[in-house]
Amino acid sequence: MVYEPAGRHVVFTGRAVQEAFAAVMTEAGGSLATWVVLSALSDVGIVSQAELASHVHLEGATITHHIDRLEAAGLVERKADPKDRRVRRLELTPAGEELHTRLLDAAAAFNSKLNEGLSERDLATLRRILARMQANLSGD
Repeated sequence: MVYEPAGRHVVFTGRAVQEAFAAVMTEAGGSLATWVVLSALSDVGIVSQAELASHVHLEGATITHHIDRLEAAGLVERKADPKDRRVRRLELTPAGEELHTRLLDAAAAFNSKLNEGLSERDLATLRRILARMQANLSGD
């Protein structure tokens, strides 16, 4: 039996999951980035671009690129904040809500396929192990 470090296995599995999920999002009419932004806006409601960037853990320039693209596609809208004209608030348009619903359905189907054959106990153990590994990396 060949020894395979756990970290290597986690990295390659994570990459495979990300690539498969991105393909599912594309097939459903979006992208991984579209899913991240639309889901965040759906979760937190109308927010500023800075708040959204913080929520999804992206840099300002990166989120600006995604928002520009989604706005051009009619999926999000920037509006002036009534309390501070310097701040632009983001919200989903009806088309953005419709795409988010479609992507959410595709994500749920993907998750079901990914978790096939795993019990709730297996998934709880996996979450606990991954959280421990992440904590190990951050020094907690």
